[in-house]
Amino acid sequence: MTEIADNRILRVTKLLVFLIMGFVAMGGVVLALVSVGLPLFWNEALAEIAKEKPGIDTSDLLPGLLSIFALGILVLGLIWTMMRKLLAIINSVEDRNPFIIANAMRLRAIGWLMVGLQIVGLPLAVAAGNVADLFGENDVDMDFSLNGVLAILLVFILAGIFERGAEMREELEGTV
Repeated sequence: MTEIADNRILRVTKLLVFLIMGFVAMGGVVLALVSVGLPLFWNEALAEIAKEKPGIDTSDLLPGLLSIFALGILVLGLIWTMMRKLLAIINSVEDRNPFIIANAMRLRAIGWLMVGLQIVGLPLAVAAGNVADLFGENDVDMDFSLNGVLAILLVFILAGIFERGAEMREELEGTV
């Protein structure tokens, strides 16, 4: 019974990973297209902004928006890479072979990618805040996420556990 439940959980998890990857890919394509298209239609966009917010200083708007888009694409790339590594781990669990050095390395890489997300989040929040300030609205927060830090630590600890599990497995196979 546990095996059947585990298989369902793995299938659902795998489906969610693919779903996330699909949204990440679509988001990346949209951000890339907008990054290329916005400068081409910038004058029309400025005319619309002037109608909605007369007197707004738009001199810093385009560079601010483009930096947000670039950082957004970077964030999506980090998430995509994490999902690919997670998918490889899920596949090894499905194959009943999770305690391998490759999974320890994947988990460690996921941990560093999570650190990267935290780091990239800071300039992204600053850029978004600066653009929001131009419109007289700033709901952008730069929150320190204790949950994020704990998740990163947990991933690094799990990487160590997987590494030790792989070593123990090799030792056991060597004695049999």
